[in-house]
Amino acid sequence: MSEQDHHERRPPRQTALAALGWHRAFAGLVEALDREAFWLAVVRLLERHLDFNTWVALVFFDHRPPRILAESDEDDGADETLFQDYQRGLYLLDPFYIDAKGRGRSGLYTLADVAPQGFTRTEYYQRYFRRNIVADEVQFNCVLDDERTLCLSLGSVAPFDHDALGLLALVQPWLLALMRQRSHFEALEEDQPGPHPWHPRQGATLAQDAQRALTEREREVSQLMLAGCTTKEIARHLAISVETVRAHKKHLYAKLGINSQSELFALFWQDRR
Repeated sequence: MSEQDHHERRPPRQTALAALGWHRAFAGLVEALDREAFWLAVVRLLERHLDFNTWVALVFFDHRPPRILAESDEDDGADETLFQDYQRGLYLLDPFYIDAKGRGRSGLYTLADVAPQGFTRTEYYQRYFRRNIVADEVQFNCVLDDERTLCLSLGSVAPFDHDALGLLALVQPWLLALMRQRSHFEALEEDQPGPHPWHPRQGATLAQDAQRALTEREREVSQLMLAGCTTKEIARHLAISVETVRAHKKHLYAKLGINSQSELFALFWQDRR
């Protein structure tokens, strides 16, 4: 090999320096694993290489509301009251939550990977997603056990392009490993079970309680309806026939005395306030 060939095969100095900077930053994250500022350190590193506007680190549980571990503040474009509404019940309509609960898989997922066909027409999209995320979202999922999934979500006012998604795919292996190690320093055992998503309103009459006593399957169907799933998507999620889904829709509408999904959402949200 000639000296010229050897020179051409060496990485440019700028590339080597950039790699050195990345490795040093990663070492800093390992050092910060047990510190309060860990999540902020992760986000600040990612911000050097791609654009996003909001972020949140949280844990999805199978039978209780999510626990938010860290989040972007108002200076980053986030709305604190919207995060509170999310924990109060809107999480049940979040396509990332529904996917995590249904599939239990670790990895990097985009909104396009998990959102149902009618997502942009839902009350959840209009009242929460469009106001807080605006355009696009990606999420790193780290399954901890059968009940818990640790997540880091990044929201953007513009769609993530191929370069951004490529970078996120590159960092996925080490970031998921860091997230799993970080879980040992989060006090997740302090969480208490939350109320059922369709608990009766305080002061409701016995007749109202009986009318609103949806079966577990009817609650599942109603949740997926509000999340924007079509009848076929609901059938696929629940492994039941399309005809059975239609029957559940008819029964739950009759029990609740409503005629539209907007009324269903109003009732759902009234029960969560």
